[in-house]
Amino acid sequence: MSQPNNGRFPYHLAQLVAQRLPGYDVSPPTDQILLRLFESLYFASLKTDEARPCRCTINFVDPDTGLDETSRQDSTSGWTVIPFQERFPLNVRSLQKLADAVDPTVSSLAVYHDSDGELFIWGMVDQEIRYGDYVALNATEDPKRAGIFQATITGVGAVSAFKNFALLGSLEQDNLVADYHDVLWEGPVHQRLKDNLAFNLKDELASSYGDISATQLTQVKDLLLIRWQNAICRTLFNIQQYGHGGGLIIAPQCPSNDVSVKYNIVYDRLPKALFRLAHHHLTKRQATESIAEICRCAGDTLPCDMHFESLQSQKDLDRQKRELLGCVRFIASLSRVDGFVLLDRRLVVHGFGVETRSNSKLADVDVAGDAKASPRLFRKVPLSQFGTRHRAMLRYCDANEGALGFVISQDGDIRATMKHRGRLILWENINVQLAYRAENRGSVIDNFSPALITGLFCQWMSSVSYA
Repeated sequence: MSQPNNGRFPYHLAQLVAQRLPGYDVSPPTDQILLRLFESLYFASLKTDEARPCRCTINFVDPDTGLDETSRQDSTSGWTVIPFQERFPLNVRSLQKLADAVDPTVSSLAVYHDSDGELFIWGMVDQEIRYGDYVALNATEDPKRAGIFQATITGVGAVSAFKNFALLGSLEQDNLVADYHDVLWEGPVHQRLKDNLAFNLKDELASSYGDISATQLTQVKDLLLIRWQNAICRTLFNIQQYGHGGGLIIAPQCPSNDVSVKYNIVYDRLPKALFRLAHHHLTKRQATESIAEICRCAGDTLPCDMHFESLQSQKDLDRQKRELLGCVRFIASLSRVDGFVLLDRRLVVHGFGVETRSNSKLADVDVAGDAKASPRLFRKVPLSQFGTRHRAMLRYCDANEGALGFVISQDGDIRATMKHRGRLILWENINVQLAYRAENRGSVIDNFSPALITGLFCQWMSSVSYA
């Protein structure tokens, strides 16, 4: 791909998408087509229409295959493409005008190219909201997205490319972000969260369940860890959507002498909701397995009480998901007040509008080059290069061993920081997308009773005390 002088930044994103799509068994469009596409999206992101910024999503989908697949979609759950009577050239002006009609959380534009490589907009894709619902915990299955890849204008000079849930790369003004660090699922940040959960589920709980092996107890913890980490991911995602910026401090102990809390509260519903969701998830799975076993033995006959029990377990599970989503959004909304949101190791909120007070003499920070914080990939950056919010969080985490901080900038960048092996580490470009898939991994607790989760939950909550 030859690099044009006036399209340097879109060129890099086009090149990255061309390199990564084959990894998903997809043949990418030609280099020139990709370049024209990302140039159009990039320059459209710099424009406004009657003071309204251009924000939209495109799906790169062939009209023939797209319409064929539309006809085969489930009428209640699948996406469809609604074609225009005439095609529009894909250029900055067309994107500006149509962006008002395609809220990225609801719908998107179907685009493709002709035999001469000229790009055009040929329709609109509905049900994009299902993607957001899945991210927000309102849906239980991965929603398939239209086209061989998708791209979204997320801000001024900001364009992100996806293959369904996988983030291919992002252009953030003059920076290409090719690698997002999956810190919540591997490395020191992951281990810190895992240790926090282990702190909550103390080892002595095992003594209350003499018939439960250490391996089984570990598997229960793994299930809860998935829910635990996904709750943090969703909170960060919701804070990011506000566009205000903010941060979460997960403190090693509360109250903390190094913070000034403007609004003191104790909100413990999130950890309780996480345990209840795990309990109802197991109950629903066991009801499904019981029905399957009866159907194998008794043919098509199913007792009425078991049928109603299954319906009730699904209702309970849906109710718990709504509760958890409400908890996540409540905590995220606290970030709209200037200052940080303060949580303890149990994810209990202890206040918001938090200012840090630290005597740390921190002069620079090690920026990690991967999720595992490999020393050979460290990049030392002076503290003066960061804004006020970041400096406050970095100084706090440097002074408080065991603290974990997340900072979201107004531009939407998510960073994590903590002290690891005596050094303060900062992770940039955190990936919160991959975490959602973990909830659909195979269950590791098929042979456990709901009473186990409930018992663990009750004992854990009885150990919670607040100063």
